[in-house]
Amino acid sequence: MLHDGAFDVMRRVLGLAKDERRRVAVIVLLGLVSAVFEGFGLSLIIPIAQIAMSSGQVQDLPYVGNLIATLFGSGASAGQLMLAAGVIFLAGLATGVVNLVLSTRLSLIFAERLRAQIFESLMHQDIVLLEGKSSGKLLNIMATESWRTCDALFVVISLIVQVIAIVVLSAFLVAISPVHSVILALLTGLMALAIMRLTRRMRSIGARATAANEGLTSYLFSLLNGLRVVRGFGREIYERRRFQRRSSQISRVFMRLTILSGLISPLVQLMTLGIVGVLIMISLARGDEAAVLIGFLAIAYRVQFRVASVLGARAGLLGFDSPVTEVETVIAEIGTIDRQNGVMTALAREIRLENVTVRYPKSDVPAITDISCSFRVGEVTAVAGRSGAGKSTLMALLLRFTSPEEGRILIDDVPLSQISPQAWHERIAFVEQNAFLFSGSIRANIAYGRLGASAEDVRAAAQAAQADEFIAALDQGYDTLIGERGARLSQGQRQRIALARALLRDPDVLILDEATNALDLITERAIRRILEQKSRPRVIIVIAHRRETIDFADRVLVLRSGRLIQEGRPAELAAQPGLYADLYGDEA
Repeated sequence: MLHDGAFDVMRRVLGLAKDERRRVAVIVLLGLVSAVFEGFGLSLIIPIAQIAMSSGQVQDLPYVGNLIATLFGSGASAGQLMLAAGVIFLAGLATGVVNLVLSTRLSLIFAERLRAQIFESLMHQDIVLLEGKSSGKLLNIMATESWRTCDALFVVISLIVQVIAIVVLSAFLVAISPVHSVILALLTGLMALAIMRLTRRMRSIGARATAANEGLTSYLFSLLNGLRVVRGFGREIYERRRFQRRSSQISRVFMRLTILSGLISPLVQLMTLGIVGVLIMISLARGDEAAVLIGFLAIAYRVQFRVASVLGARAGLLGFDSPVTEVETVIAEIGTIDRQNGVMTALAREIRLENVTVRYPKSDVPAITDISCSFRVGEVTAVAGRSGAGKSTLMALLLRFTSPEEGRILIDDVPLSQISPQAWHERIAFVEQNAFLFSGSIRANIAYGRLGASAEDVRAAAQAAQADEFIAALDQGYDTLIGERGARLSQGQRQRIALARALLRDPDVLILDEATNALDLITERAIRRILEQKSRPRVIIVIAHRRETIDFADRVLVLRSGRLIQEGRPAELAAQPGLYADLYGDEA
C-alpha cells in the first residue's frame, strides 16, 4: 500500500522526529492495546448472537471460542456477555482518547522543535547565501511548511496505528473463519489497488500546492515592501489581478488535493458494501452459521474502516512530500554551520587579509580575488571603487556574513575562523546606507547595540550620533514607536539611530558601509565628527563615494573588478594617475 513514495515520505518524517521516538512508541503501543480491545469486544457478538438464535456453540470457534468460554464459562448469559462487551468497548474508547491527546501533544512538541531548528538555521547560515534565497519561500517554510510537516507526522503515527489495528483485527478474523478471511484479503487488496491508482498524482499535486503557497507568500512580501511604489504609480488594479491569479491558483490546487482525499472514504464504503455482499453470498452457498457470519462481518467492517484510513493516510503522505523536503533542506544546513568556540580579547593591532578570494554560488567570476591588505587599530581606512568592485563583499567578509574560498583573515595573528562568530560580533558594529530598524521604540532600537544598556548610555550614544535633538522633539521621545523598518522617520533620522546603535556597542571595529550616501548634512556631520575624534583606539572602515568623507581617512584601498589596485593616503593617491584620481581628482 505504501509504494510509489509514501513509504519514503514516512521514513523521512520519522527521521525528522527522531527526538520524539519514545513518544511515538508509547502512542503505537496504546494503538495496539486499543485494537486488541476492539477485536475481542467485537468477537463477543458471536456468542451473543448464538444465544439469541439458540444456534451453535461458541466453543466450536477455533481460538476465539475457547478464549471466550474460558473467561465467561459455557453458561454465560447474553446480558453478561453484552456487559462485558460494553466494558471492553469503553476501555478501547478511553485508550483511543488518550492516544489522540498524546498524538496531538506530540505534534505540537514536534512543531515547536522544527520551528526552533529552522530558526537556528536561518540565524547562523551564511548571510550572503541566505540573501540569495526568496524571502517569501523562507517565510513559507517557517510559517506553513513546518506545520504541514507536523501534520505529516500525525498522519504517519495514525497510519502505523491503523496498520497495527488491521493486523490485530485480521488475526481475530482468521481465528473466526480462515476461508472468509482469505476471500476478504483478496477483495481488500483489489480495492486498495484501485484506490492507489486513483490517488497516484497526489505527490505532484502536493508539490504544486507548496509552490503555490511559496509564490503567494513571496508576492505578498514583495508587495507590502513596495506598497508606496504601487500607490505612487496607480497600479492597484494591476496588483489586484496578480493577487487574484495567485490566490485562485492556490484554491484550485488545494481543491484538487481535498477532492482526491475526500473521494477515498465514499469509494471505500461503496466497495466495502460490495465485499460484504460477496461474503454473504458465499456464506449462504456454504451454509455457514448466521451468528458466526454476523460476528465476522462486524470485525470485517472495522478492518475496512482501518484500510480506508490507511489509504487516506497514504494519499496524504504523497501530498506532504514537498513540504517535508523543504523542511529537511533547511534543517540539513544546520550541520554546515561554523560552530567555533574560540574566545577573543580586545583587538590590539590589526585585521589582516592574506590572499583572500571569495566566489559566490553559481558565479564563475570571483567577487574579490587574491586580496591582501590590513586594517589597523587607531586608523580610519576608506575603501573606494566603482559599483561592483567588491567593496560590499569585503565588508561581508569582515562581518562574517560569508567566508573566503581561499586565503585567510587574521585578527592580531589569530585566524578569524578560530574565533566564534558570537565573540567576533561582540567586537564589531556597522552602519549601512539603508539602515534597518526594527518595529518598536527608538530606545529599543538603539539599545539593540548593547542589550541592557542604561537610559543614560542610550542617550549618550544618540547625542554622539546627532540624534538626541530630534528624538527629544517627538511626543514620546525615546519611547516613540517608529513602525516597521522605521517607516515614520526620515532616511536621515533612521541613519542617525542606526549610528547611535553602533556607537552604543563601543566596538573594536566600526564599519560604515556607504553610510554617508544621500544623507542629510546633520548625519554626515555626525559621522565626520566620529572620524575626526578617534577618542577610542579602534579600527574604522569607511566605504564612501564622497571625497569629503574619504579625506578623513588615514589610508584608502582602491578596488576594481574584485582586485586591490591602489593603496595609500588620500592626498597621495589623488596626485597619482590611476582609478582614485579618475574618481575623485575633479573634486580636489
